[in-house]
Amino acid sequence: MATNNSENTFLDLHCHGVTYGKKIVLQPFRLCINKGQHIAVLGANGAGKSTLLKVIFDYCKTTAQQAALIPQDLGLVENLSVFHNVYIGRLDEYSTLSNLINLAIPRLCVRKEVKSVLGRLSLDDKLLSICGELSGGQQQRIAIARAVFRQASVLIADEPVTSLDQHQAEIALKLMIDHHTNNIMALHNTDQAVRYCDRIIGITDGNITLDAPTDQLYSQDLADFYKYACTQ
Repeated sequence: MATNNSENTFLDLHCHGVTYGKKIVLQPFRLCINKGQHIAVLGANGAGKSTLLKVIFDYCKTTAQQAALIPQDLGLVENLSVFHNVYIGRLDEYSTLSNLINLAIPRLCVRKEVKSVLGRLSLDDKLLSICGELSGGQQQRIAIARAVFRQASVLIADEPVTSLDQHQAEIALKLMIDHHTNNIMALHNTDQAVRYCDRIIGITDGNITLDAPTDQLYSQDLADFYKYACTQ
């Protein structure tokens, strides 16, 4: 892996490929991302989208880039409250003592801040609810709130709105775009990808087979991509 010295580049990633056992999950690739870009990663199930996002997230960690992650399994602690699950987004910013105090008796200012983020997702009334007792869509919004609360410059999200209805998905996508300098999101909805992202990366059987600015793509281009991807 190597970095680019360009002031406008936040990521210049050289990957030699990823294998799990004898299975090649991602072929070797180079990926450059400029500051301010919002990227949708498209592809059929099992194409390698999640692996690509993990490689990018690991790269951010090794280069001290502050990044928030929404994994496909959400990574929530089901027996904790919604407040605690959102607060976890900043655990690494505070001392152990401060975290213990906030986990036991949340400071009012922190509680208000968490509630404000939840309010943007219509979940402020669930602040003290146990996370595991909520619906899948509510849990997905909690994971989004945790990422926003982290206040990182980069968000890496693996299918972050699949459990949300259209109205909720629109609100959540706008919130994520507005609160992060760079967004890299695996999406299935091509309409959302085109409207919220300025670059599309398509993966087919572990290969990056599409990489273009959104304004240079037509709906037929994406239809052809999926048609090809699903035949592989």
